[in-house]
Amino acid sequence: MTKIRLENISKYYGNVVAVDDVSFEVRKGEFFAILGPSGCGKTTTLRIIAGFEVPDIGRVYFDDEDVTFVKPYKRNTAMVFQNYALWPHMTVYENVAYGLKLRKKELNLTDADIDRMVKEALELVRLSGLENRYPLQLSGGQQQRVALARALVVRPRALLLDEPLSNLDAKLRIEMREELKKLQRSLNLTTIYVTHDQLEAMSLSDRIAVLNKGRLMQVGTPQELYFRPKNLFVADFLGRSNIYSGEVVAKGEGYVEVKLEDSDLIVRGVTPFENIPKKVAVIIRPEIIRLGEGGDDMDVSVRGVVDFAMFIGDKVEARLKIGKISMLIYLPNTYNIRLGDEVKLTLPWRNIVVIPSD
Repeated sequence: MTKIRLENISKYYGNVVAVDDVSFEVRKGEFFAILGPSGCGKTTTLRIIAGFEVPDIGRVYFDDEDVTFVKPYKRNTAMVFQNYALWPHMTVYENVAYGLKLRKKELNLTDADIDRMVKEALELVRLSGLENRYPLQLSGGQQQRVALARALVVRPRALLLDEPLSNLDAKLRIEMREELKKLQRSLNLTTIYVTHDQLEAMSLSDRIAVLNKGRLMQVGTPQELYFRPKNLFVADFLGRSNIYSGEVVAKGEGYVEVKLEDSDLIVRGVTPFENIPKKVAVIIRPEIIRLGEGGDDMDVSVRGVVDFAMFIGDKVEARLKIGKISMLIYLPNTYNIRLGDEVKLTLPWRNIVVIPSD
């Protein structure tokens, strides 16, 4: 297990700032995701950790060792790419054994050692019996497992994954997420996973770093980022949210009251900031909204008219008009709702987040 630390990393390509003063630490044995939209710098950050790119500013540490200028093959990390990068003319066995054969003298390995290690790696990813097949004779999920076995067979200090599931269909991606998480837990291997998929990051990771335009927006557990975002980008990027502009009208112990813009509605919420400004944004997740009245005395009850409804299997997504504002809510999939219906709602103040509007 290896602890990985980035300190004030910046990377430029001409006038383009790919990574802008990024610092974070990945703990030993942690599954850590780097999440963000396309072009945000997440793959560049991963390549800097792997040693394929050298930062223009900053340092990379493995444990307490400065590896900023250490060659990739000397860092003893393993990387799985988006397209798997398997040799099409080699069998599954030969693909997995390739890295070990290159380092045979360095690691003082015998042919018997290599054979044993390859078979152990294939058994680990449940590919025993497919040693003699070629990549084109395998499904997408099997190819992905070959790439994983090839990475794990060298017993790396850290496993680096660059959107490895993006080429799989939706059902297979879910299955492979479960397998990948179980495998990482069983090996207790420090793992860094790059993705633009929020569900992937939240379901797999112990912690997530959210990037946008090369800058680090927030680092935290999936629950922290989802329920306590510290800026509008994180609130909007993770999951679905109702986000309203407003003005603070009162403050109490552990809460603030906000009058929503273009509305007479005043809601209460919590804030992660000690000194909250007057102009704020209010974040209300659709799944925290309850039907009917009741609950905490601090909760706010409202009435809305159904403007839109859509059945999507596990729930009904509905959009209500509450005065001049629109609010997305989730209803039980058995709820019979029609356009124009009036619905009573309760907004639980402990689950509503208030942050600075900028």
